[in-house]
Amino acid sequence: MADSARKLLKTFNELINFMKGIHKATIESSVSSLELECVELEVALLYMILGSLMGVIPIPSMLVLELIPALRNEFKLLEMRSVKGSDIGDLMASLGGEW
Repeated sequence: MADSARKLLKTFNELINFMKGIHKATIESSVSSLELECVELEVALLYMILGSLMGVIPIPSMLVLELIPALRNEFKLLEMRSVKGSDIGDLMASLGGEW
């Protein structure tokens, strides 16, 4: 009787561990999906804001002017990535690669 109770307890513990593993995997999958979505939204926002600098006009200019202060850090990053940094052409060339 004690042996069957131990087997039942062991099976129950394994079932609990299995459910915990599924729960952890679901959370990790959800987090990675959210991180990917965040990156995609950042790219879309930068496209909307910086698209007008490349000749693509996806949103009205007044809205761009309102959103530019929020992108101060991104502009600093783009400026650091520029090779020469002397004008906006060099900045855009560094984004697409020097040819």
